[in-house]
Amino acid sequence: MHIATEAPGGYLCIILFLLLFCNGTTCSGVDGDSFVEQWPKECRCYSTPPSNHTVDCSGRSIRSIPLGIPRNTTVLDLRNIGLSEIPPYTLSHLENLNTLYLGGNDITAFNENSFAGLKALGYLNLFPIHPGMNIDYNAFPPTLFRELTSLKTLHIGGMGSGKHVQQDYIDRTIAPLHKLEELFLSYLPHGNVSFGPGYSNLSSLKTLVFKMHSSAVTQLQKNAFLWLKNCSIEKLAFIGYDINRAEPDMLSIFPRLKELYLECSSFLSSQNEEDFICGLENNTSIETIRTKNVFLSSSSQWRISGTAFKCLENTSLKALELIHNTIEEFDLYNLYYFPNLEYLDLSNNLIVSFPLNGKEMSGNFFGYFMHFSALVGNLKYMRIDNNLRNKDTAYKQCDLTPSFWKGHPSFKLKKYVPSLLNVKDVPSPIFRFSLPINIEFLSISWWPILDNKLSVSCVFKGNLYFYPNNLRFFRMEGIGIRYIHYVFYGLDTLEHLDVSHNILNCLPRDFFNGHFPSLRSLNLGDNKLGPLISEGGILPVKLPSLEFLDLSLNEIRTIPKNFFEHLVSLQRLVLHGNYLNTVSFSMVNFVSVEYIDLSNNKLQSFSSEEMENIEKLNSSLSIHLNMTNNRLDCTLCDGEEFLQWLIFANMTVTFSNDSDCPMNGSKTGLRNTLNELREKCGIGYQIKSPNQWLSLGISLSSILGVTCGLVAAYIYRWNIKYRLYLLRRRLRRQGFIATPPGHVYISYDDGDDQWVVNELLRHLEEENELDVIIDQRDFIGGASLAEAIVEAVDNSRKTVLVLSENSVLNSWCEFEFEMSLARGYNSVIPVMFQTVPFDAMTKSLRKFIKARGYVKWSGSQTGQRMFWRRLMDDILDVNNQLVHGGEGDDTEML
Repeated sequence: MHIATEAPGGYLCIILFLLLFCNGTTCSGVDGDSFVEQWPKECRCYSTPPSNHTVDCSGRSIRSIPLGIPRNTTVLDLRNIGLSEIPPYTLSHLENLNTLYLGGNDITAFNENSFAGLKALGYLNLFPIHPGMNIDYNAFPPTLFRELTSLKTLHIGGMGSGKHVQQDYIDRTIAPLHKLEELFLSYLPHGNVSFGPGYSNLSSLKTLVFKMHSSAVTQLQKNAFLWLKNCSIEKLAFIGYDINRAEPDMLSIFPRLKELYLECSSFLSSQNEEDFICGLENNTSIETIRTKNVFLSSSSQWRISGTAFKCLENTSLKALELIHNTIEEFDLYNLYYFPNLEYLDLSNNLIVSFPLNGKEMSGNFFGYFMHFSALVGNLKYMRIDNNLRNKDTAYKQCDLTPSFWKGHPSFKLKKYVPSLLNVKDVPSPIFRFSLPINIEFLSISWWPILDNKLSVSCVFKGNLYFYPNNLRFFRMEGIGIRYIHYVFYGLDTLEHLDVSHNILNCLPRDFFNGHFPSLRSLNLGDNKLGPLISEGGILPVKLPSLEFLDLSLNEIRTIPKNFFEHLVSLQRLVLHGNYLNTVSFSMVNFVSVEYIDLSNNKLQSFSSEEMENIEKLNSSLSIHLNMTNNRLDCTLCDGEEFLQWLIFANMTVTFSNDSDCPMNGSKTGLRNTLNELREKCGIGYQIKSPNQWLSLGISLSSILGVTCGLVAAYIYRWNIKYRLYLLRRRLRRQGFIATPPGHVYISYDDGDDQWVVNELLRHLEEENELDVIIDQRDFIGGASLAEAIVEAVDNSRKTVLVLSENSVLNSWCEFEFEMSLARGYNSVIPVMFQTVPFDAMTKSLRKFIKARGYVKWSGSQTGQRMFWRRLMDDILDVNNQLVHGGEGDDTEML
């Protein structure tokens, strides 16, 4: 397609086209469709990979099904748009439709062809139906779902539904749904209403949920569910019902049931509730029983006796969740009936006692667990949280919510340090403590199980040795612990320990001295450990794997300098809400720290030593220091050093909103405040801290080092050039000279070539049979002259430097001399062919001549014989030294 853009309106056409194409009110065809279909502006259309195409018209006052819904739509949402009907075949063209929402409309009856053609539909949600809609064949014709051959999930019901319910619960309408796996209904069959024989066709049904949104007293009868007996129901839930009573063996209708949920419901008495659950006594498949927000309508006291669950002793129950109920007592003997139990949750009740077979247990906190260990050997996860009487137990979330155990609590064990400790190595006295061998998660919080009068003093009583176990998470939060009298041994896999919100004021001196090798998180917040820490009553925390430490709200006034010195893995340190007025502890080993919370203390300023300690933190990390709600005043002249330190420190500092310091701790804000303070107090810029002096020293040293380096590079520039040329030569595969390595390379000016060729070269090659390299004969044409010279110098034992008035002015001769000198000081033989004035030579050549001398050419026969003899001696290294001129008129020394 070509779009003309030459016309003045061409660009406008393009813009309008793009706006139309990209507008959210259109749906574009994909998967081979090349058309763009216009969609009513009230709807939204979007696609998500790989091939999900959603049309969402929910909440819009459309009042009818819009025309032109794209054929490839997979999700259609028509909730709350004022529909009064679904006309026949209106949706039949949506061959790929998988999900359809129709709840919240004014439909009181469906046409038998309302869902015709939707053979790919897998999810149909009609909740909530109109309050005036009956559940009968007038509203749901028997052939309504005949073409929904792929339907797996169906929701029917809503507020007030069930005003009139067909006696067989519209079983002829439901019967064709052979692939249905999940069925959600609002009306719970009772009285003369029961599931008809058509429900026996639901061979794939696995989940059945009854969810009521208005109170209705119900009596459950077994006969009402008989036609479900052959279904494969594994999950059954009752949500929002006042179940007056139920026939005792009603649940025996579901022999394959694995999960039973009772939520936001009530029973007439605890006996009625127990009788209902005991309908599973012969069910060998049941794995999970969950009651949530269940209460007794006839009594405010709910006590679960030691025989309440005896009827389930032949089951394979793995999860028991009795949460957010009004249970006041739970007899531990019930756990004896569940040898396979892995998950136990008794949270958010009113439990204050755990008798054993009707008898109150004597002893303390640890006594309870000794009994637990004997009863639940396979237990992995246990919670008994929030059972205080004054806690708000009115938790109402009436929906099928996921279990706390869904997916199992995850643990990311970074370091497990296997213990080599043997019980024989534990100091006496030793007290053995047994935990369930498989326990990993143990949480006991906000439960008044401990009597504060059990211990009256801080006395060390011995060492507590935990039997080999797999405990990784241990919470004892808000249970009134005052003292811990024992040092713990054996908890080698423990990663998370929470003893917060107690009144803990006593610990053994070496409680944290290496006894928890895998501990990553330690929460001691909201206790009374301040005096013990300040007075050195606890040895430094020696937990090398610890990443999180909370010591907030502990009335700490000071912390010993080396208290945290072993916490090399620490990332977050919380000291919020104490009485600290100085930062006295060392941070030099905080190599991994990212966040330090010093908020709500009494810090007024930092001393130079404190600032220096904090600066020693790992500079490669971005550290956040929380200083909110302290007494720091950045407007005082004494705070100038502190502000200057904050600017140079590698961290972000947070102050209070009403603080005189910049509340976001930004460098710009701090600099502005510092400049204003200096101007106010008349302070000139001074580098006061030792680290700033160090920075200045490093800067000056760097400048000096660079300067010295440049000077050295200039002095040795010829040596550097020579080495670089050699490196380039080694990287090449082909040389620049045509002869093999020789004895001598001759450096000369072209004006002296007659003497060099006829005298010097002839004598060396023909009379003395030396291998000589000269440029005009041996250099390859077109080669780099500089690289050829370096190669010739490197391939020769000596360089004969022919000196004349022309050569000392020739830059290439100077280059050859310097390269030869860089190769070796003794490799250069100066030959004075013509007398050269001293001041005509380069500084380097003058220095060399003064130190080494030269061999002078002579016009006399005697002088020439002496010249050739001494030149050959120099070339052949006779006596390994250069023979200087100095005899008669034939040689000279400058």
